[in-house]
Amino acid sequence: MIIDKYGIKCYVKSMYQTRIYYQDTDAGGVVYFANYLKFAEKSWFEYLLSIGIDLMEWQNQDIYIIVKTVHLDLIEKIKYGDFITVKTSIKEVKNAYFILEHTVFKDEKITTKIETTMVCINGQGRPKRIPDEFRVRLLRHAFPL
Repeated sequence: MIIDKYGIKCYVKSMYQTRIYYQDTDAGGVVYFANYLKFAEKSWFEYLLSIGIDLMEWQNQDIYIIVKTVHLDLIEKIKYGDFITVKTSIKEVKNAYFILEHTVFKDEKITTKIETTMVCINGQGRPKRIPDEFRVRLLRHAFPL
């Protein structure tokens, strides 16, 4: 658990670790920017599973979670052969969206910060309110008592 910049307690979990492979890099041997989004996706998917939210089960109920916006802050290069850890936390929860923060670490030093705004839609792509059970799980882990 950490205290965020507003003094609010929130959980941060190490959700994804990997070595950087040649396929992850560009011609200069550093991680290609779009691959950071893959690292974030793997982390948030595992994070949601860890708090009891199985997206496959929700899809069976015509509820889908998609990324609406992404903010990517590349602080330090990650190169071929480096080992990284991605930590994910919930920043904000509203009725129809939630915001996740992902921090990428190499040797316990922050290299990248990613923020994803996630929205709830139905199978036809129309916006939907986040179901109460889903929202409660998010809130319980974003702002524990």
